[in-house]
Amino acid sequence: MDVVDVRGLLSLLLTDGSLVSYRTPGGGYIQLTLTAGINQSAFLDDKVREFKEFLPSKAKITPYKSSPRANGRQTSVLRFRVSTNKLRPVYNLLYPGGERLINQIALDLLGASAAAWCWAQGAHIRPDMSAELSRVGKTYMEGARMQAWISMLTGAQPVLGEHRQHPRLYFTPSETLKVQTALIQYAPPSRIHLFKGVTPDVCSIRSSRTELLFGGGDNSSKGEKTAAMAGDRP
Repeated sequence: MDVVDVRGLLSLLLTDGSLVSYRTPGGGYIQLTLTAGINQSAFLDDKVREFKEFLPSKAKITPYKSSPRANGRQTSVLRFRVSTNKLRPVYNLLYPGGERLINQIALDLLGASAAAWCWAQGAHIRPDMSAELSRVGKTYMEGARMQAWISMLTGAQPVLGEHRQHPRLYFTPSETLKVQTALIQYAPPSRIHLFKGVTPDVCSIRSSRTELLFGGGDNSSKGEKTAAMAGDRP
């Protein structure tokens, strides 16, 4: 991959996805996993499309059931998984010490496109058009880096706070508008509402894959069979 590809994937994965490094006798590779709930299938489609723009792959989105909880119930989700050594540069930037970290080196490489993916992933718009942005790291320092980065890119001045021990950014209605105006041209299609002055029911935004894979009947058993193929390499 060239620098453009690395930056593109880094933009997509800055606040989403799991990257795990594996070593085998034949060499090392990185396994990427992206997941989504039933009502987020369209957004997962957007992410996979973006991923394949930079790193072509035959891997597909497949249904998957979580391990049974104490009450015996399982959660049905959609999963995109791919394993390749080409993700090594992205892993090195996002996991500099072996653990995920929003660090300044990575942020310095990224621009408005990455900020748009972050907003699409973690923004919650309230009826008064104020907003709360989650997924800005696990520590206060990571949150502070995200705060300064988003301010630099959009001109907005969010307030950094903590919620359930994780940092979050809070925007007044006027600051929310600044973010939306600056980033709307980079908005993923399924989350365009987060970049406009409307807040529809996101549960209605889903792709046809949801009905095909979770429509009931024989689809459930078929889904469990195809889930085993989720780890196919590109």
